[in-house]
Amino acid sequence: MGNFFTSTQIFNKEQLNNKEFIDTFCNKMKEAGYVTCESDEAEKSYVLRFADNCKWVTITSEDYEQGNQTALNDTSRIAKMLNTSCVNITVIDSDCSVMELFDENGNKADTLIIGRADDYFGDSISLPSESEWKLFLSDGSSWEKLCEIINNSKSFGFVEDGLSELAPLIGMDERNITFSFDEASEDEQTVFLNFKIIATTKGKRVTLNTAFNQIFGEALEFLGFEKTKTRHPYYVRIINDEILHVITFKKDSFCKNKFEIFAGVASIYRTLIDFEQDVFYNTTWLVSICSFM
Repeated sequence: MGNFFTSTQIFNKEQLNNKEFIDTFCNKMKEAGYVTCESDEAEKSYVLRFADNCKWVTITSEDYEQGNQTALNDTSRIAKMLNTSCVNITVIDSDCSVMELFDENGNKADTLIIGRADDYFGDSISLPSESEWKLFLSDGSSWEKLCEIINNSKSFGFVEDGLSELAPLIGMDERNITFSFDEASEDEQTVFLNFKIIATTKGKRVTLNTAFNQIFGEALEFLGFEKTKTRHPYYVRIINDEILHVITFKKDSFCKNKFEIFAGVASIYRTLIDFEQDVFYNTTWLVSICSFM
């Protein structure tokens, strides 16, 4: 089985350095009503991925899933917010990829499909618009070369290989074009940003993370659980220095006001326990309590 993931490429048209881009992004988010915060207060959380000498910055989120509307809405909003072009990239089972281009007004300008897409979209897949994509061609590349890669992309075993070959032609990084949230870890090129809604005179809005920590967290801490110092809200209790009781939650991907509680028991001798990862990474031993209802 192949990979499914979604991320967005932001055209850094002013070629800002990492700090300048982050500052600009945060300032624009503030104008939109959001300020930076700790992860347990966040309404919106993003990962920014940079690359040296690259015209594009990658952005992704835990809330993005393969082809979901959240990612597309964010791509449109960010393009308009930053007054630049953005490309939402969705990989479907490593068979094909859909690249949806949004213009500076947040409107969808064109779609580029690469890979073995017949089974998903039929035989009548049109080539992308030359006028829309030619604007991003790198020095030394050509529209003909781009079309050649698209036309031959069915021969790639994994569409990620085709994307990596396509990326330099339009100034994208060959590794970042296939970057996903699941592989994110903070380093000098990868930055985690969390935002909460600015408090108003009518009162501060409580986020789901904050409510979970205030309500569940207080009760769990009374029972001997401690919150891990990670970006995910895991509460852990250690029994006899070798057994872990773990409780956490996961926001529903389709309904923003819904969440599920997950719980599990593990030994400290387990081969891998990683609380830096999303709850679904640990579902081999964490189970939704809905399973018992």
